[in-house]
Amino acid sequence: MKNKILSVLLISTMLAVCVTGCGAKNEEGGSAKNSITILVESGSPAEDLANNTAADFEEETGCKVIVDAVAYTGMYDKLSTEIKAGAAAHDVACMDFVWLAAFADAIEPLKDVDTSDFLPTLENSGTIDGNLLGYPMWVNVKTLIYRKDLIAEEKIPSTWEEYQKLAEEMASSDMYGTTVFGSGSDAVCSFLDFACQAGAQGLIFDKDGNVNITEQPYVDALNFMVETAGAEYTPSDSLATAATESQELFTNGKVAMQLNWSHQYPAAVKALGADKVGCAPMIAGDAGIGATTGPWYECVMKNSKNKEMAQKYVEYMYEHNEDYMNLTLKIAGRTSVYEQAGKESGNEHTTAVLETLAASQSQARPMVSTWAQIEEVLTKVVESCLGGADVNETLASAKEEIEAIGK
Repeated sequence: MKNKILSVLLISTMLAVCVTGCGAKNEEGGSAKNSITILVESGSPAEDLANNTAADFEEETGCKVIVDAVAYTGMYDKLSTEIKAGAAAHDVACMDFVWLAAFADAIEPLKDVDTSDFLPTLENSGTIDGNLLGYPMWVNVKTLIYRKDLIAEEKIPSTWEEYQKLAEEMASSDMYGTTVFGSGSDAVCSFLDFACQAGAQGLIFDKDGNVNITEQPYVDALNFMVETAGAEYTPSDSLATAATESQELFTNGKVAMQLNWSHQYPAAVKALGADKVGCAPMIAGDAGIGATTGPWYECVMKNSKNKEMAQKYVEYMYEHNEDYMNLTLKIAGRTSVYEQAGKESGNEHTTAVLETLAASQSQARPMVSTWAQIEEVLTKVVESCLGGADVNETLASAKEEIEAIGK
């Protein structure tokens, strides 16, 4: 009997040590509180900064950060799978904002957040049904990147007409005036950029939720793209041109200017030298400057078994948002970070971004769960029109397709 009692006591002691040693469970009975897992895009600034700050966060909080880096093309599917399974493989996920609508029900809304330092448009594009779903990591937007050794300051274009006129003037046997993005999601973003500038109010859907792409701003935007792509001052293969291809032409001295994502500016400076590259805000149509945005957010997942620490982590990363500006792309999510960075040579793109984002016509793509399908339709719209299809007929057909898809 005495031996049995000793055995029971010994087993109880071992179990207690095991529970304590493995880390305390949270109230929901989930995983240990001494670690959180973060989903990031592999090869992105998010992966770099998550790895760079992991040790400091652990030292400050006692919580280990496990970084799960996945290629962009696999991130959406990975999140979808674990959400459908009700699993909590990730406590925090770094998300392209176009996914927020699809995953809104699986994201823990943030409470009492001071958004005063969010860059323009970032509070709206991170909010669904009144719920802010994440802290902004960075935003990207297109700006005008040009050869300042060839284009005088007083010649920098600010309107569609000035842009096309200068592109024609700059074209030669060795250099194109500019490029047109006719390939993939970059083509869609360019189309929407120009629609913003032409006066679109609500991209793809109006304020009442009706598909609005047959309205005049979209017609004008496509006609502008078709006219520019058909001119002799642009490469003939616009259907195979997107951000990467345009940047390659620019850094190889084959293009005088381009409307490309802001992070391409510091890359161009590195390739050509600061004396040869300039940056200005996005050009304006009849409604003024406008652009569609590309923000990312850091979100706490509802199924996390360690929400308290996940919340601390996203707050910690927002506090360290300026560190993104020191990484390869030199983009971030806070106004103060951009204002400070703009004081330093080589960061001129930040000033151009601030002016572009502050324009009333700059707006996010629609916050809908069906964006992936809608983007496929819009890609075909741009490709068809650049290939010679009638603009009005193509938009009318696309409107029916998008209405069938729904929101």
